[in-house]
Amino acid sequence: MSGCKKLLISGFRHSGKTAFCLSLALILREQGFKVGYFKPLGWQTFIKENTHSGKQLGYFIDADAHLIKEVLKLDQPIENIVPILINFNYLTSMAKETDEALEKRIEKAYREVSEGVDVLLIEGGHIPQIFYHRKLSTYHLAKKFDTKLLMVGNIRSDLPVDDLLFRKAVLDLLNINCMGVVLNNVPRTILQRTRDIVKPLLEKNSLKVWGIVEENREITNPTVADIQDVLEGEILEAPENIDKIPVEDFLVGSMTCESAIKYFRRSINKAVIMGGDREDIALAALETNASVLILTGNLYPNVRVLSKAREKNIPVILVPYDTYTTVSKIEGLTGKLKPGNTERIQKIKKAVETDVDWKGILEAL
Repeated sequence: MSGCKKLLISGFRHSGKTAFCLSLALILREQGFKVGYFKPLGWQTFIKENTHSGKQLGYFIDADAHLIKEVLKLDQPIENIVPILINFNYLTSMAKETDEALEKRIEKAYREVSEGVDVLLIEGGHIPQIFYHRKLSTYHLAKKFDTKLLMVGNIRSDLPVDDLLFRKAVLDLLNINCMGVVLNNVPRTILQRTRDIVKPLLEKNSLKVWGIVEENREITNPTVADIQDVLEGEILEAPENIDKIPVEDFLVGSMTCESAIKYFRRSINKAVIMGGDREDIALAALETNASVLILTGNLYPNVRVLSKAREKNIPVILVPYDTYTTVSKIEGLTGKLKPGNTERIQKIKKAVETDVDWKGILEAL
């Protein structure tokens, strides 16, 4: 373990830290390094699977850690890679676990995953301060494992700039070695501004920028399957296409049929959300090549709608929620990487390889 280089990668939800971890691991492997991965605090995701008998079984995993274990084909059991799984109710669900027991579980897992590797990538928690009350937050773990910390930030406006500088100041106060930041998923519209204004400002304030990764909508846009995972609705048509079709826009069908056609034609690769009883709107959406119809209120559509969707191979999802709740659930949804998304994974890796000074990061360790 003494020769093992360690890097803790920290970020907030939707910053792309897991995708960055995976990309960096794949790049370093190609350079001949044996790479390990560790996520001390995982986040519970409920997974449903159908058995051969047709019954559904459910269990909890950390989906991000599962992705990296499968893609990297890591030998370590998932219990070592993610020793602690938490959820939104962790104050009560973890109440019976003592601080000492949790710390020992993390330390034991750390020894296992760091054994025999050249580089250990440690992914921070859901948010950096989570489990601060247990002294097991990302900040505590960075000091415990004596590792440098790299932030991954999502820049879409000027607001994250001050947030990143504030976090850097906190890390300095805690005597944690923050080596810098990677600015991830930067929209093309502000890419030049990020290079010319944001990067110099951050570096003027002693926060080194190791790379600026342009947003690729082919990667960040959710698929119909991602939407289905959140809504857990019933797929009425074209289940074979839900992993293939990207969604770039969400539209609500609540107008007249004539207005709807004009409205729908303005957007491509769209999800159209409407009540299941709006046959006219559903048919209009299908005629303008929607990516998916989301029918709210558990209202089954007319057979003509299902027939047209089947003809065009467009998925139809029936959900029990009202339209407002449905929109709220999928607001801000981004694409989720899965082990079988080889093409997406390679695109993300290529972007990091091209736009991030990964050699400099490795040398800095």
